[in-house]
Amino acid sequence: MATLTAAGLKAQLEQAQREAGELGTELARLTGELDQAAQAKDFGRAAGLKRQADELRPRAMLAQSQAQAIHLTLEGLQEHARQETAAQAETERQERAREAHAAAAASEKAAVAESERLLAQAREQMNNARESLRLALAAEQSAGEFRQEAHQVEVGAGWQEPSAFGVSRPNFVEASIEGSVLLLAVLRSTD
Repeated sequence: MATLTAAGLKAQLEQAQREAGELGTELARLTGELDQAAQAKDFGRAAGLKRQADELRPRAMLAQSQAQAIHLTLEGLQEHARQETAAQAETERQERAREAHAAAAASEKAAVAESERLLAQAREQMNNARESLRLALAAEQSAGEFRQEAHQVEVGAGWQEPSAFGVSRPNFVEASIEGSVLLLAVLRSTD
């Protein structure tokens, strides 16, 4: 028995169609001659042609049925191959989707971790900035106290006259903070 592959079935189909065609042509020829013999009232020849046509008809019908069966088998195989290809393509598409989803989920997790790290870093920097502003104000306050002390020494030594208004204190830091919404907010923050 021939191997049942698509190529083998195509060859069998071609052969079956050729045989069915040849038998069908021969049957049509016999039937045509039978009609002519009957019209000519050549009953002896008509009987022989009828016998030949009756013998050939089952073979022609079988050949046509075989060709049709092979044709249907080929169509079934092609549909099966199409379905397998579609199923394989869907499997591959699903696998690519799973891989893309896993990559996106991993990237999301990494981005969330990075955002949390950066937020913690920003909070630490804000705390450091708040502490730096407090230290700057304290240092400016100390500078004012030292300026006052120096003025007292100058007055005590007679180098300066006492002032009714006192000595002006440095306030560059305090003025800079109060003049900046951001620095003021950082200094006042409790977070």
